Amino acid sequence: MKRRGFTLIELLVVIAIIAVLIALLLPAVQAAREAARRIQCTNNLKQIGLAFHNYEQTNGGFPPARFVGGGTGGGSPSFVYSGWPVCLLPFIEQATITSAYNFTAPHYNLANQTAVLTRLNVFVCPSSPNSSRTVRLSTGPTVASYVTPEVRGAPGDYYVRFGNVTNSAGFAAPAALDSNLQTPLANFTDGLSNTVLVSEITSRPDLYRRRSLQTDPATGGTALTNQPGWASWSSPQALRLMGYLQDGAGEGAFACIVNCANQQGLYSFHPSLALVLLGDGHARAISETAAVDLVFAVHTRSGGEIVSGDW
Repeated sequence: MKRRGFTLIELLVVIAIIAVLIALLLPAVQAAREAARRIQCTNNLKQIGLAFHNYEQTNGGFPPARFVGGGTGGGSPSFVYSGWPVCLLPFIEQATITSAYNFTAPHYNLANQTAVLTRLNVFVCPSSPNSSRTVRLSTGPTVASYVTPEVRGAPGDYYVRFGNVTNSAGFAAPAALDSNLQTPLANFTDGLSNTVLVSEITSRPDLYRRRSLQTDPATGGTALTNQPGWASWSSPQALRLMGYLQDGAGEGAFACIVNCANQQGLYSFHPSLALVLLGDGHARAISETAAVDLVFAVHTRSGGEIVSGDW
């Protein structure tokens, strides 16, 4: 009996069908993977929220946004020694890092190099495209304040706000946390459930606008965000809240604040949203289309704003 094989046309048809099936399945697989990453990111924020409240029960207030001191004089900025994540180390099941970290020295001190180079997954969003990066550390906000010889740290993708939050009408109210001072829960007169404590600003110090990695025209290399030396979990991880133009440029504008630039707005690689942690420990999403002033309002602890609408 003569066996009949596939003709070339039949083989091409089968290959074409397989290609179509792969094209149909790939977006679903990618969506499922992103959904899993978003769940992990949400769980990170919930764990951070639990640590904030355990810290508060032990110390009588939420930790300082950052520790600043020892100004260099002549109008130069003060050194920024570390920030709130360092305070939370004993409350996120990091006994080894807690023991290794010298709390009397700045995070960029060589005595802390082993500790700060340790990647802590709870401070990294898995959707970040450069989540395995290490970053240079600095004493202040500019490239000129990079520590020399070079000292590096593991990344951090979650930030708090400090100082006043000022909306498009010029109304200003304090953000959740203060520099150098613990914040008692009584200061949250807007309610803990109405105040953002921590938000995503991922992938710093590489500069992204609208999910596009930016190039520095002067060097041809990757452009950097403001405060490039504050992108490690051990660094301040505390920024002011700022809006932008729709394309992510124009810091200080009020056209866009979610996923426009990973400078001082909210920024993630989750489709159409960014995740935040509220003061009551609840994690939720804020839409890219949320009104800018509404996002400003939920970042104040005592502004008395009436928050309504979809966010």
